[in-house]
Amino acid sequence: MKKKITLLSCLFLLLFTFAEFSHSQTGSLEKIVVSKGPTALEVTIILSGYTYHRNFEIADPSRLVIDFIDITSIKAPRSTRIRDFGIVSLRTGRFKPNIARVVFDFIEAITPYKLEPNPRGVTVTFWKEKPPPIEKERIIPERIEIEPKGATCDIKVMPAKANPNDPITVDMSGSQNSKSMTVEVFNPDGVKIATQELTPDSPKWEIKFDRPGEYVFKGKAFNLKQKPSENPCEAKTYINYPPVAILVCSPLKDDIGKPITLNASDSTDPDGDVVKVDFALVDSSGNLIDRFTDTEKPFTWRRAFGQAGTFAATALVTDDFGAVSEPASAQFQINPKKVSKFGFNIDIGAMAARDLGNFVGFAVGRIGLVYKIIPGTLDFTLSGGGGYASAPLFSFGMVDTMFDFHMGGAFFGIGWGVTTKYKDTLASNYGEAVAHFGVDVLKKFSIYVEGRGPIRDDAQDHYRLTLGFRYKL
Repeated sequence: MKKKITLLSCLFLLLFTFAEFSHSQTGSLEKIVVSKGPTALEVTIILSGYTYHRNFEIADPSRLVIDFIDITSIKAPRSTRIRDFGIVSLRTGRFKPNIARVVFDFIEAITPYKLEPNPRGVTVTFWKEKPPPIEKERIIPERIEIEPKGATCDIKVMPAKANPNDPITVDMSGSQNSKSMTVEVFNPDGVKIATQELTPDSPKWEIKFDRPGEYVFKGKAFNLKQKPSENPCEAKTYINYPPVAILVCSPLKDDIGKPITLNASDSTDPDGDVVKVDFALVDSSGNLIDRFTDTEKPFTWRRAFGQAGTFAATALVTDDFGAVSEPASAQFQINPKKVSKFGFNIDIGAMAARDLGNFVGFAVGRIGLVYKIIPGTLDFTLSGGGGYASAPLFSFGMVDTMFDFHMGGAFFGIGWGVTTKYKDTLASNYGEAVAHFGVDVLKKFSIYVEGRGPIRDDAQDHYRLTLGFRYKL
């Protein structure tokens, strides 16, 4: 029994001794004392249970590192600002569970220093000027492997819509953590037609396309280890289809003084609207005769010619995005026969005349002498005729002077006339204001609507409306 008690006592003593030994091998970083003088800065690092240390320097940025071995706790402040002797601050921290680290951060290069052990730690002295040579302790370089960040791709294409052969700019300057970038271009059929390598120093590229349609740009960014980006990176641009010009000339042959109509209204644009047509006329020698631009539908140009010959017309069509078509052309012949300034109109039709609240139907007709002030544009007509109604039986005569304005295949006229007395309700012959509007249905035939109203008070109830047909001689 006595032997067992002795054995247990020895075991407890051994455990206590081991614990004391273990405790004596660890300590703490108690505090750091900074003393600043005019020519030197002294930093004293005080530890409990100090064993040994190692120190080394690191560049970019400049740092002095001191590791204290078997120091398990830190009571000193985590950071101390210095702002002198080229030192920004010093930091403390745990590098490993049993290693306390003190780091001096420098503004630029490491200030000359001397490191000396003291009974409770280490004293580091810094000089503004280089101190006398001392034996430097061996520097242990620290190699830190840092995994490069993953690259993020960003691609922009400008403009989003352009005409053929306009410059297209590809910009990948927004890519992050990239060493290089690649962009691939696919045409409207989905076929890859170009590949371009870019870098952060040269992130832009310019390209042109002569074929209309949508083009797709697919990008990739690569980090320092050439690992490609994983985020979606795609942009598009659309190349505008140009319009197609269609030019029709009517008639293809006519006499001097008679108008020729150039019509580009059937021109089309596959992805927009036609907004402008530029017409041009040249003679048989290629000399420019005249130009005309039309910005409103229908896109037509009506023009008479004062000389005979063969002429050519061209039309250039512009769409709403500014693209211009290939020229469309047409030829026509102007005969040497001159157009007479005089002509005749024969009008016949049906008239509804108002007489004191009642309407009476008439058959009317007249013949007019026409003087072409501006052939195809402005005529002056002096005409005469009359009207007849079978029941009740009465008739009247009329004489008119009219100015007719022609616009393509339509015309309108204004003027005045005199109508003979045809009812007892009328005191005498009276004057009328006349206006009509008509369209050409054939080369020599027209249909028109005409209104007549008295300009004298005692005949104010006698106004008339006519639907008529005109034959031009």
